Amino acid sequence: MNDTAYRIQQTALKLFTEYGFEGTSLSDIAKEVGIKTPSIYAHYTSKEQLFLTLVEDVIVEEREKWTTKMNEELIHRLSAKDRLRLLFDFYTDFAGMSIGQAFLKRVMLAPPRGLEERLRQHILDYEDKITDDLHRLLRAAGEEAGAPPVDLNRQVAVVYALIDGLLVEFKLYDAKTHRQRVEAVWVWLWNGIMRGD
Repeated sequence: MNDTAYRIQQTALKLFTEYGFEGTSLSDIAKEVGIKTPSIYAHYTSKEQLFLTLVEDVIVEEREKWTTKMNEELIHRLSAKDRLRLLFDFYTDFAGMSIGQAFLKRVMLAPPRGLEERLRQHILDYEDKITDDLHRLLRAAGEEAGAPPVDLNRQVAVVYALIDGLLVEFKLYDAKTHRQRVEAVWVWLWNGIMRGD
């Protein structure tokens, strides 16, 4: 990717995150990059293509960030419970989100009209990978804790619902209150795993 294409992507990422798809025009992006609007078409055929490219890139970036974290040498020495907590923290650390992660959260919560189906497939493909990680970690944590066997798909659904709910609360509450809620949710989740809920 050349420098101009990179600057277009970084600027678009920032503007789409701040103003959404509908609130950002190609001329807004071009102006901030310091180029003429038609120059964008040398790199992207449309605003939609630029947006979808960003979604794909951010998904890859977030996945690589999580994979790198899980492949760190010290991680393998942690208990299954602690590795599960790492995953929970990774997906609920909204204050520490990169701009790409903030963009992805916005896309998930409010996909642009007309792009919902294409975005849904990207996000579901990504969710499948997270679900695989969750299955492994939930199974290992349950076994390690001596919990009775459970329906892992049900537990995964609960984890997703909790993470999504915490994202909404992140926008509503101050940092201290939100952190307390994250801790309360983790304790409730772990107790449920221990009981085999």
